[in-house]
Amino acid sequence: MARVCMVALNDYTSDPRVRRQAEALIERGDAVDCICVCHEDIRSLRGVRLFRISRAKYRGVNRLWLILKYIQFFCYAFFKVSIEHLRSPYDIVQVHTMPDFLIFTASIPKLLGAKLVLDVHDLMPEIYMTKYGVGQKNWMVRLMGWLERRSVAFADRAIAVHKPHLDVLVEHGNPRRKFSVVLNVPDHRIFTHRSVFPRPDGDFRLIYHGTLPKRAGLDVAIRAVARARKDIPNLHFLIMGAGDSVNALMQLTTDLGLTECIEFMPSMPVERLPDMISKSHVGIVPYRADPFTRYVLPTKLLEYAAIGIPAITSRLSTVEAYFDRTMVAYFEPGNEVELAAQIVRLYRDPALRASLAAQAERFSQTYNWPAERQVYYSLIDSLLKVPGSLC
Repeated sequence: MARVCMVALNDYTSDPRVRRQAEALIERGDAVDCICVCHEDIRSLRGVRLFRISRAKYRGVNRLWLILKYIQFFCYAFFKVSIEHLRSPYDIVQVHTMPDFLIFTASIPKLLGAKLVLDVHDLMPEIYMTKYGVGQKNWMVRLMGWLERRSVAFADRAIAVHKPHLDVLVEHGNPRRKFSVVLNVPDHRIFTHRSVFPRPDGDFRLIYHGTLPKRAGLDVAIRAVARARKDIPNLHFLIMGAGDSVNALMQLTTDLGLTECIEFMPSMPVERLPDMISKSHVGIVPYRADPFTRYVLPTKLLEYAAIGIPAITSRLSTVEAYFDRTMVAYFEPGNEVELAAQIVRLYRDPALRASLAAQAERFSQTYNWPAERQVYYSLIDSLLKVPGSLC
């Protein structure tokens, strides 16, 4: 049995990637701790022992406040993983980004023989360029690129979330040989294909769930709903999540007179998402085109495909690498007129909705958690002194 510690500056209950990997290790008999953010007073969940800091992850644009939040969590995680390792040594410490430099919270375990894995969820230089409107030559962007390379070098192995993501990490100067690719596919135990049962109130229901940064393009989606509502009087749009643009989105909803047809809800545990999704007719993924979203394969899109509802999504290069036009309805990023037209098109054509949902299931048949889990197990086992967990 291996002892594994995970470090993640995110709410464990609603982070599907962290939970999926942690619970996969528990399923085969490993022991897993997770040092994380968690808003609920939970000490363990499905066998994973949680060491939690209750303060929320900062999602605003104030750079000083963001750095202070990073430092706060870094200090908490550094001391916690060090103390727990001294009490009962970990075989592996896996750090989930962001930020990349959280890998150095495992310095003491590494010095004492533990192996380190860096799971690079996001591209920090590209996020910074997008969030603050700067170019590649900006000193902070170059600093983040340097920190990314140092963090990958400090780890024994690293994980990328898909092939285009790995390609850009290599372009940043990281060695390809150090990476495995583990797609961020939905957990098949939770996101099962089901008959879609929209609520019986007669509304045509759209859904978006996840974080709400400006790059998510939800302002475009709200304006598109305002246009589509002229043809769909019973239109309803559920926006579920939190982020730095939520207040602006609520204000835009009010300004456009859409408070009766657009509903905002906070994030919820992963287990509750399938029921919410299956009550909707169409999933919306309206990301803007920028240096970061170019390399994003949205988890929400994969979850819509797994549940069995059709999706309308921005035409982005990584999405196009996995989904063709028979699997999703595309619109040009930022084009509210085209998005509204696709909403109306799917409203008027139930057969098209069914066809898109059926074709999107091809993705889940090719890329699914049982297959990706084996890639993940192989990575973890390659770092253990004795291959295999149940030893």
